[in-house]
Amino acid sequence: MRTYHNLKVVVESFPEFSPIYGIYTGLRSAKFEKVVFVPGDVPLLKGELVRELSFEVPPAVVVEGNRIHSLFTVISKLSLLKVEEFLRSGRHKLRELHGELNSRPIPFEKFQHLDFIRDSLKNVNRQEDYIEAVCR
Repeated sequence: MRTYHNLKVVVESFPEFSPIYGIYTGLRSAKFEKVVFVPGDVPLLKGELVRELSFEVPPAVVVEGNRIHSLFTVISKLSLLKVEEFLRSGRHKLRELHGELNSRPIPFEKFQHLDFIRDSLKNVNRQEDYIEAVCR
């Protein structure tokens, strides 16, 4: 565990890749009942959006039309056992996890006033994505 700008950073200790391991690790490490998760590949994420998301009642997930932004989510620490059972069942799809948790959809439009051009949703995974993000 590390601290960065007053934020607690917890590194997951699983050798396999699955974002659900990150959710499990975050819930397990959380000191508070409500945990906000955001993807690590959105460098233009607006802090105000994260703050507003933190006021949502868990479980909740950001949606944009029919698209679920599965890692923009608020989950209760009380869901830890359900997440653990989900992983033990061998499943790793975030959409299925949100179904199991009965996550309530939050339309991105609720946050539109904080990020009108939706930079917070733009993933940067390739060099081209980075160049596009920096050159705006």
